[in-house]
Amino acid sequence: MSIWPYTTRRWERLRLLKLAEHPCCEACLQEGLVTAAEVVDHRIPISERGKKERSSLEAFPPLEGLASLCASHHNTKTRAEQLGQTDWMNAGCDINGCPHDRNHPWNRERAAASRVK
Repeated sequence: MSIWPYTTRRWERLRLLKLAEHPCCEACLQEGLVTAAEVVDHRIPISERGKKERSSLEAFPPLEGLASLCASHHNTKTRAEQLGQTDWMNAGCDINGCPHDRNHPWNRERAAASRVK
């Protein structure tokens, strides 16, 4: 994590406001889990908003430009971005070994089998 803008009072206020508005991890909620959010993340990384000079709009977006995440999902998202993966929420498997991606062939076959019964 870079130092600017995360060491500013403005970021800390924005972070606390986002966590107050959305205290649960948004990614966990999509998986049907309720987990406290610990990290506020830029939905679009500052580094991907163009190579122009940093601006306040990029570093301090509206609340909908931020995501409340648990540390685990934040680390997963960051790693996926480093690897150039854009669909990080569908990467990998859950604790039972089932793929997160609903369009994965294994999930499609399972869904088709359950409709046949």
